[in-house]
Amino acid sequence: MYDPQTILAAIDSHTLPIMLGFGLAMVLQNIAMVTAVVMSHREHWISIPLPCTFLWFAHDLGVVVRFDTWFNTYDHWFLKLFWVGLVSAFLLELVFLAQAVRYGQKEFLPRGSRAQWATLVLAGAALTTLCWEYQKTIWDDPLYQALASTTMYVIPLFVVPLVLRRGSAVAQSPIIYGCFAGMVILWTAVTAGAYGDAFRTWQYLASAVAAFVSLTATAAWIHTLRRGEMPTPTRLAAATQQPNMATP
Repeated sequence: MYDPQTILAAIDSHTLPIMLGFGLAMVLQNIAMVTAVVMSHREHWISIPLPCTFLWFAHDLGVVVRFDTWFNTYDHWFLKLFWVGLVSAFLLELVFLAQAVRYGQKEFLPRGSRAQWATLVLAGAALTTLCWEYQKTIWDDPLYQALASTTMYVIPLFVVPLVLRRGSAVAQSPIIYGCFAGMVILWTAVTAGAYGDAFRTWQYLASAVAAFVSLTATAAWIHTLRRGEMPTPTRLAAATQQPNMATP
């Protein structure tokens, strides 16, 4: 898709705007992910849908384990900072997985054991990682600068069905999806503005627009649902009694 040296040269030539854009995007990402952790801990339900967690885990693990690539093969300051940023995200994704094991059984495997549910969660993460690594052999994104947009684009595709199936916005917050919407704008502005024609195709830009619109709509929808729902303890009790929550 692109020549890595072209991207690194662009970063060196536009260091300030790139660092500002990516820095703000990282702040929004951390706010979104920490908010999701807090919501899950507070309301005892999975916040981020499992497919998103699996996908993010696979993506970020791929960056984290390629330490030698960033620090020795390329030996570029930006890639080293990028690695540090993805380590923080990866650690939060481990928390997501732990919370999924702790809180997800009652929703997805109510008749199973905690050990069975934990095995399914870990198997899902492992299979998604294997699939992602295979796809990486096909996709031409050596610096992980293009596929990040996909990890944001798919969020509403999994959040909306989860909320509709629950019939509740339990463990959700508009802050999560509002931050991700802002992150889309910042990431796209930097990559399309500085990285060249490979990041200016209509498909790439249209995906960013779709992601921003759908994430913004999701944030507004969650805000409306949260305002109209009963207080948290009563909402949790009601959600637990829903017929569609009692079956796998």
